[in-house]
Amino acid sequence: MKILFIHYDNESRNNALPLGSTYVAGYVRANGYPDVHYYSQDVFHYSEDHLHDYLKHNHFDVVAMGFVSGYFQNIKIKKICDAITSLKERPFIVLGGHGPSPIPEYFIRHTGADAVVIGEGELPMLNLIRALDHKTSLHNVNGIAFREGDEVLINQREAAIKDLDTIPFPYFEPLPMEYYFKWSGFTGPTERAVTMSAGRGCPHVCNFCYRMESGIRFRSVEKIVEEIQKYKRDYNASFVFFTDELLMASKKRIFDLCEGFIKADLNIRYLCAGRLDVASAEILDIMKASGCMAIDYGIEQYDDYALKMMDKKQTCEQVERAIKLTLARGIQPIFNIIFGNLGDTRESLRKSVDFLHKYNDNGQLRVIRPVTPYPGSPLYYEAIKRGLLTGPEDFYQKHINLELLTVNFTGIPDDEFHQLMFQANSEIIDNYYEYMKQTQTESFRRVYFEKDFGFRGARH
Repeated sequence: MKILFIHYDNESRNNALPLGSTYVAGYVRANGYPDVHYYSQDVFHYSEDHLHDYLKHNHFDVVAMGFVSGYFQNIKIKKICDAITSLKERPFIVLGGHGPSPIPEYFIRHTGADAVVIGEGELPMLNLIRALDHKTSLHNVNGIAFREGDEVLINQREAAIKDLDTIPFPYFEPLPMEYYFKWSGFTGPTERAVTMSAGRGCPHVCNFCYRMESGIRFRSVEKIVEEIQKYKRDYNASFVFFTDELLMASKKRIFDLCEGFIKADLNIRYLCAGRLDVASAEILDIMKASGCMAIDYGIEQYDDYALKMMDKKQTCEQVERAIKLTLARGIQPIFNIIFGNLGDTRESLRKSVDFLHKYNDNGQLRVIRPVTPYPGSPLYYEAIKRGLLTGPEDFYQKHINLELLTVNFTGIPDDEFHQLMFQANSEIIDNYYEYMKQTQTESFRRVYFEKDFGFRGARH
């Protein structure tokens, strides 16, 4: 079986390392199917016509893609599938990831794909390939939906792999890794960044979040250290982006992880996602000592009632305390704030904007976006229950841009809602660029009048 994983082009300057498909590819290769290839549309910005011609002249039995459930991805994956299904002789098309997992029938009918892997992809994809290879029934493959004539059949879920250490490292070798090592918004000019996963899942159930599997599972500290050492040795990596939904899952977990980094003398810097109620002085101290330079916090709103309504399980007091502690240790907090969820009001938006002004260190430009009830999330089903959505087709007709409302849960008229968002983000943008102006001006003042020879120009 000859298998091709397509990495779709996000049509932006930088595309992130496709960790999901490289994990699945590594697992498939380790279990008897080594003929695995990548089509890097993301790196080379190939057109769909190029893909059509490539597949016309290069035979593959299976073509697979993973993606999330954004409006852009819905359109892009449709274009890619159209390019494949228009071939006279075409491969078997498999979709996977957060986008199609909760609504597999929609994506099979929408794109013309043959199957969807539901949930984490390693084991279902391997078993699907085995069934195709041996020409056995797809009815017996857990964790997939598939087309049979005009019907779409959905099999029972496959159990998630409990021991993540049994999954091989991602299969990076054929990828143009120099491109991905330059993907960064946080690294210094000489740092080389790799994307990694230390675990899967999250113990919390916020209403706007969809997870392919419930609960949380961890890789061992030893395996994580071993993988980082490999990337330092093979690629001279010095920075790690941890893609975990929540690296700071508990105080014990993050303490053990940081202690392992320090004992192994990894000498790396890293960015991770964190919980504000886990961020104590002791934890932040060891995170700093182990190389943590930024924590991506899901603040969401600075309003206790709004936080309660979204099942965030945190309070404004915890938020403010954690941000103060983080800033005091020279770790950059990344502020994620959304508006438009259940319980949000004009007043809660004002509170969040004021909070951002108070503590924003301007390490990056952050804006506030409307909440989106992505398929599979509790908020999506709440929207259906309230008659605000009818299903996937309705969602993708209404979800046309990240900055615009998909569903309005607030009771604020849509036009006023967008006006409030415009005003809030205008303030944030004005403050950010005023800070940047002052910072750059001060840098020039120091080099001209204080002979600060370390300054190498505004564009460096």
